[in-house]
Amino acid sequence: MAIDLQQIGKRFRFYTNIKELEMPQLLEMTGSDETTLSNIISGKNYLLDELVAIVKHFHDLNSQWLIYGEGSMFKPMDENGACKDNHKGCLKKDKAAYLKQMQNMLIELDAAEVAKGHHADVDALKAKLDEYKASHPQD
Repeated sequence: MAIDLQQIGKRFRFYTNIKELEMPQLLEMTGSDETTLSNIISGKNYLLDELVAIVKHFHDLNSQWLIYGEGSMFKPMDENGACKDNHKGCLKKDKAAYLKQMQNMLIELDAAEVAKGHHADVDALKAKLDEYKASHPQD
């Protein structure tokens, strides 16, 4: 299976948006430089060694999903239903705008996956967003 740097960048951008991580936070968390992070997010001019050095700082990120688009974005949760970083369910942004942004990113990611012939778990993510919207109609 070939590794597609642009797809990895799109998935990493999707992950960081869900986690509400901006560049200053990413720089602080990873100790990386802005050029390397920008290149990973844009999907160009980086080495997999650089990606591995950065990804190890995200304990809930499933590297199989990030690199190959296989499985769930997040690693399995613990017995209490929380990821290791304890951010489950935390949304700081306006939820309606946030959900719209995530839906737009899912559409973009889905189109990219279909164009590459991949069958990622995008439908499951869409269903989770729809489920969340249905359970929080006034947020």
